[in-house]
Amino acid sequence: MKLRKIHGLAAAGMVAAAVAVYFLARPAEPDLRRLTRGRDFNVILITLDTVRADALACYGRRDVQTPTIDAWAAQGVRFESCYAQAPLTLTSHVTLMTGTQPLFHGVRDNGAFIVPPKMVTMAKLFKARGYATGAFIGAYVLDSQWGLGPGFDVYDDRFDLKKFERISLESVQRPANEVLDAALPWLEARKAAPFFAWIHLYDAHAPYVPPAPYDRQYAAFPYLGEIAFVDAELVRLRRFLESNGLLDRTFVVVAGDHGESLGEHGEATHGFFVYQSTLRVPLIIVTPFAQFRGLVSSEAAGLVDVLPTVCRMAGLPVPAEVQGRSLLPAFFGRPDRKPPLIYSETYYPRFHFGWSELKAVQNARYKLILAPEPELYDLAADPREEHNMASSQPQVAHDLSGQAEMFMRTASRNAYQLDTSGVDAKTRERLSALGYVGSFTDQAKLRGKTLADPKDKITVYNALAEARELAKSGQPGEAIETIRRIVAADPDIPDAYFTLGSLLVQAQRPAEAIEAFKQVLERKPDEGFAALNVTRIYEQMGQLDEAERFAEQYLRQGLEEPQLLMTLGNLKLLRKDYNAAAPYFERTLALDAESLDSCDALATIAVAKGDLTGAADFLRKALAIDPRSANVHYRIGWIAEKQGRPADAEAEYLKEIEISPSHFKALYNLARIYGSTGKPDRERQMLERCLTVDPKFPLTYLYLARLDLARNESYPEAIDLAQKGIGLRPEPADLAMGYFLLAELYRRVGDGARSQDYAAKGRAQAAVNAKK
Repeated sequence: MKLRKIHGLAAAGMVAAAVAVYFLARPAEPDLRRLTRGRDFNVILITLDTVRADALACYGRRDVQTPTIDAWAAQGVRFESCYAQAPLTLTSHVTLMTGTQPLFHGVRDNGAFIVPPKMVTMAKLFKARGYATGAFIGAYVLDSQWGLGPGFDVYDDRFDLKKFERISLESVQRPANEVLDAALPWLEARKAAPFFAWIHLYDAHAPYVPPAPYDRQYAAFPYLGEIAFVDAELVRLRRFLESNGLLDRTFVVVAGDHGESLGEHGEATHGFFVYQSTLRVPLIIVTPFAQFRGLVSSEAAGLVDVLPTVCRMAGLPVPAEVQGRSLLPAFFGRPDRKPPLIYSETYYPRFHFGWSELKAVQNARYKLILAPEPELYDLAADPREEHNMASSQPQVAHDLSGQAEMFMRTASRNAYQLDTSGVDAKTRERLSALGYVGSFTDQAKLRGKTLADPKDKITVYNALAEARELAKSGQPGEAIETIRRIVAADPDIPDAYFTLGSLLVQAQRPAEAIEAFKQVLERKPDEGFAALNVTRIYEQMGQLDEAERFAEQYLRQGLEEPQLLMTLGNLKLLRKDYNAAAPYFERTLALDAESLDSCDALATIAVAKGDLTGAADFLRKALAIDPRSANVHYRIGWIAEKQGRPADAEAEYLKEIEISPSHFKALYNLARIYGSTGKPDRERQMLERCLTVDPKFPLTYLYLARLDLARNESYPEAIDLAQKGIGLRPEPADLAMGYFLLAELYRRVGDGARSQDYAAKGRAQAAVNAKK
């Protein structure tokens, strides 16, 4: 069924007037100034990732224990009907933090979108007010790389991506206990001053693997076990507030970012559809004021409303671009008599598969999903959205469609556009490997086409998800066959071919992997990471000429990818063709001014050409990009040594050790400098640290023994050190030195026979060395 557009000026005027109530009218709204009496209150925002409202006991769930969240609900205002504007983590959090619709802020998916730097966020508002601001993040999908960091004094997002090479972006996480381990000391240090803290807890996201004892208690429903674990960890935060007397000067906001389908409508998790199972989320706002305790609001709200509500509570200015509304009237029993439409969307099917995006609007009773085959649901009679009424109630669908069109047009005015430029090349490459940036469809090719309805593709989507799970569980062969069946039935999904290529690499079937990545390039010629993967596979197969030929052919199309340029430059470096390699690294720097690898490579080329000063210049450029970049100070120190500047070399090595305390080469070179400049105590200190870092390096033992010899003390210990050094098979020149060292040590202790024996060995080794 196709929905008709509204005809007639009268109808259009009615719709425009209805939408204007939301976007344009700014009636006087209540605030809490009378209650706060001008004091600054702390604000703690807790976002519960992937928690649907009906998964909490305070929202009616009987088979889960969530006493901490339930207590907050009993002491605050619980919104019965709050909805996410997207069933995706980053999009939803940006909506919450800016008070604007995805239509406006432009962050439509995870992993490839950056928060527009000019946007005003909750953190920036509190920072401008003089608050201490800290964020403590549970998943890489909200890493500061994506732009939510500005405004926070501390953005704690420590994730070791090396551990997650073969799993999805969403699985890169840390549990609630680790997040709170980071948050609570920060709060303790700032409890005397007003603070804004954001605590993001990701545990309920798939895969559901709750820790003990929740794994046993919720063995039949581990999703609930994750939520119970999160609640048990939150009691630590609640006790901290109680024990420090902060309850009477702190606002606590608890919100879900999106829900979880759990198999409803055929969707296992979230992101693909916009049904209530993934949109209805908890929203609880707790104040110290008795008159707002235990309130339940049935007024429909959106996460877009959180920022203006918090602003009104805290006495902060509401930014002009905010599109949400304050929910404070509901605190005072004055709900909005003309509540706006609740808007939600998902572009995940479009970006990753080339199928249609889905948009939804709902009012107090009805919900319309704008899809190739529209869906209309009476939420009062059919809360599980099982009976599509679009055909039986065409007028309702028609009216909502018109309102949705006007809403989206208004919300999109002066909207920010897609921006992936803030994602550095290394991160984009890693995301590509995880199935994000590299798998986006070519949006230009979709314009003007009739796109498939996601409802008709759910089996394909599930099959692809199943294949990825099989691969993660160590069954790449079965996963490969599953994806081959997918592309046979639906051959225009770049994401499927990209995943197939990655699986074939994992299965050590490189020739087939190359063909799969080439299929991606046929459908999306500008997909640089597919070209990069083909190049690297050729390189790993030892076909360096073919790797260069393919990469150069791709670049001749005018589509430059920094990581591909880097790979070509490295291929030239392997051949020691420095003149040919340098331009590729220079082009990489032109595209990515913060490419540390390019600076490093250009420094290597300069050293190879004997241009030590030029090499140092490139290394200093790397430090300008990242002052704590590892190994850079060491290399500058090495250059200073070569140029006869030991004091400068010492300073650089010390800086390197400050950044990388276990940098063996810097420690050892420092020891050599101290030895050559008459600082034996400092030489010994560095050598002993070398011994801790690498106990198998022979020269450390020999030089320590030599120090003892020079001090005329500890001869037995020195002999033991020298014997250990020789036993570790040093280089021939160093071996001769070790023999002579032992000869002298044995002479000092009066063992003439051994002294003569080692002296003879030293002379023999020196003679051998002289012939080489």
